[in-house]
Amino acid sequence: MSRRPIKVNFILNLLSPMTRIVVALVTVPLYLHHIGNARYGVMSIIWILLGLFGFLDLGLSRAVTNALAKLRDAPQAHRARVLLTTFGLNFGIGLAGGVVLYVFGGLMLKHFVSMPDEISAEVSHALPWIACLLPLTLISMAGAGALESRELFLLANSIQIFAMTLAQVAPVLAAIFVSPSLTVVIPTAAMAQGLGAIAVLAVVYRLEGPFSLRAIDWGEARKLLSYGGWMFATQVLYPALASADQFIIGSVMGVAAVAHYAVPMGLVQRSAAIPTAFGRTLFPRMSSQSGEAAHALGSRALSMMAYGFAAICAPAMILSSTFFRYWIGPDFAAVAAPVAQALFPGVWMGALSLVGYTLLQSQGRADVTGKLNIVEFLPFIGILWVFTTAFGIVGAAAAWTLRCTLDAFVMLWLAKMKPGDFVLLLPPAALLAASLVIVHFLDSSLAVTFPVAAIVGVVSFVLGYVFSDDWRAITLAQVNRGRVFLAGLTGYGLAGPAPGGRR
Repeated sequence: MSRRPIKVNFILNLLSPMTRIVVALVTVPLYLHHIGNARYGVMSIIWILLGLFGFLDLGLSRAVTNALAKLRDAPQAHRARVLLTTFGLNFGIGLAGGVVLYVFGGLMLKHFVSMPDEISAEVSHALPWIACLLPLTLISMAGAGALESRELFLLANSIQIFAMTLAQVAPVLAAIFVSPSLTVVIPTAAMAQGLGAIAVLAVVYRLEGPFSLRAIDWGEARKLLSYGGWMFATQVLYPALASADQFIIGSVMGVAAVAHYAVPMGLVQRSAAIPTAFGRTLFPRMSSQSGEAAHALGSRALSMMAYGFAAICAPAMILSSTFFRYWIGPDFAAVAAPVAQALFPGVWMGALSLVGYTLLQSQGRADVTGKLNIVEFLPFIGILWVFTTAFGIVGAAAAWTLRCTLDAFVMLWLAKMKPGDFVLLLPPAALLAASLVIVHFLDSSLAVTFPVAAIVGVVSFVLGYVFSDDWRAITLAQVNRGRVFLAGLTGYGLAGPAPGGRR
């Protein structure tokens, strides 16, 4: 079976996160209006907890994608053995993890997050639903890995769009028409996510089945766990690094402040859908390539990501205050916009880090990423606590961006990127720094911010064309393709009328 070009798979992988952004733009104001800032802050922390317990996957979803990518054309029985072994491991681990989540997740929320007694009681009644969801979530993660190993991104994203939309819309409807209590909203969200997981498993069974429990191979399990061993460290610590800010804000400032931070952070992380989709596209392709070819692909990917994503992050910084003002209101914008402006440089650095992360793991070096996360965890928690205590939620955002910056440079160095690759990062980095300064001198009206944002976006494209050979080549190729397309529509070639065309 022939593979789609990387750019096509990349576009397909943007479908789900882009839909997520659109749905969030509609549902977040409804959540805030109907359940309030405090309940929304608690919901954000609960979903973070579920994500944190995803570390119990032990790296197996990534391992199964890597293994099955190398077995793309292998017999069905061999692929089924790998996949069913992963399912068995994840189900057993998920059952144990669900118990741990129920016990220790409740204690964490009770003792480390400040919340009213009424909301605390609601959380206690809703938490069992989240605990029961964990085993199904872990199995569906392995199923999604099987689809991605075949680069069936259209099918995988169609299922994700269905599941994500249901999980976002159903709780809002429950809050509006039943009750804003978390005893209603959280179980509704859990059931919706469960239906999405079942849909993934049904499709995987149709593609990879039939399965038999006799296919579980403990020798295969050892291979998968060997690859996933250091992924375990990464999956424990990386989500914790990415979300510790909200826990510390909740502890230092209360759950209402979490909402003022979680909304801009959620928006910024939605923009990370672009590098995430790129990494998701690259991983199975890199996994099937030799080290030299994979490094060449990583170098091209880094250049494209640096300039392309800067063309999104820099204008977004300029528009953030205007966006929050019209989306939620001027009072919320006054608090949330500075947070978003401090976070966007960090998410850009995180995109660069993801290229090195994907390259290392595709070549079997998950140990490198795991060790880095271990080393940076405690220093980051200390800096985050100090910055949050001293400067509030903007300080937390600055600490997060600082960690992302250091993480990116170390990760790319460990991935053995060339000095020239680092030099190419300087122009877009300078553009982001300039945008962070400019935004403080602008009025938040759309008539002011939109033209400035457009200019900044164009500057990023121009910088890419001037400094990056890969960016220039792709730009010229797209321009030529557009000229050929227009010539075909008009019946004229680039130098005159096409053969048989009208003069």
